[in-house]
Amino acid sequence: MTPSGKNIIVRHYGSWMWLLVVLSGAALFLFYMWFYVSVLGFDLPKTAILKRQNAHWNTRMDQMSQQLDRYDELLSMLEVRDDRIYRNVYGLDEIPQAVRQSGFGGEKRYANLEGTGLKEVVRRLDVLEKRAYVQSKSFDDIRTLQLTAGDLAAHIPSIPPMNTDPSTYRMTSPFGLRADPILGIGKRHTGMDFACPPGNPVYATGDGTVILVKHERGGYGNHIEVDHGFGYVTRYAHLSRTDVEVGQKVSRGDCLGLSGRSGRITGPHLHYEVIYRKNYVNPALYMDLTIPSQDYFELVRKPAK
Repeated sequence: MTPSGKNIIVRHYGSWMWLLVVLSGAALFLFYMWFYVSVLGFDLPKTAILKRQNAHWNTRMDQMSQQLDRYDELLSMLEVRDDRIYRNVYGLDEIPQAVRQSGFGGEKRYANLEGTGLKEVVRRLDVLEKRAYVQSKSFDDIRTLQLTAGDLAAHIPSIPPMNTDPSTYRMTSPFGLRADPILGIGKRHTGMDFACPPGNPVYATGDGTVILVKHERGGYGNHIEVDHGFGYVTRYAHLSRTDVEVGQKVSRGDCLGLSGRSGRITGPHLHYEVIYRKNYVNPALYMDLTIPSQDYFELVRKPAK
């Protein structure tokens, strides 16, 4: 065999030896990893890193959830106080929970977070953001009322709608259940009736804005409605004359018209109602009929007639 042939055989043999070493090393490495994971129960380095990162983020999300619980509790306290105190004082309706608790954009908004613990955290953040926005707007509305509505006491209907001189009127029907004077059956009377001759002046019982002036043959006949703000509306019915128009600002004691006998009626009288947040309430709770006539006209700053 020539020297060149021997060199070829040696190189070929050396290549196979290196290949065998590499394969043996790879097999040994695979066996070691199998033994490390399956027998000893250890994680692969990359898996261990991912598990540590996952545990870290789970801890962070637990902390965020606890913080969201505290924010939720504080916001709930504000909402209850807003509905039961602030909005109630100013005659505003409570904000429905469906409005306060709604989130943003529906379930598709969280599609990319499906199957992760982050989905619920993000959803709760959205709801809290919406609730905070609604609460902020509610406080803005209350602030606007404070600035534009003036003195609350001046707007609440708190005086009789007519001269309190007992010789000028007679109380015929108080608020509550009574026998209907025409049908003769039991029926709720939603106001107070002041029987008096036609032509007695009728006065606004609080500051407000005229929202209705209507003339009809039946029902209330000629009648006026005044919105006092803060949830209060008053109605003056069966008038012979109306002296105001829709949109007109009136002050307590301004003459709205004259009593009469228009509409569905058995005799001349003023029918007076107080409506608070769309519910009829007893007008007697808002007035003192025993006040002397002279004091009444000093109160409304109108000359006695």
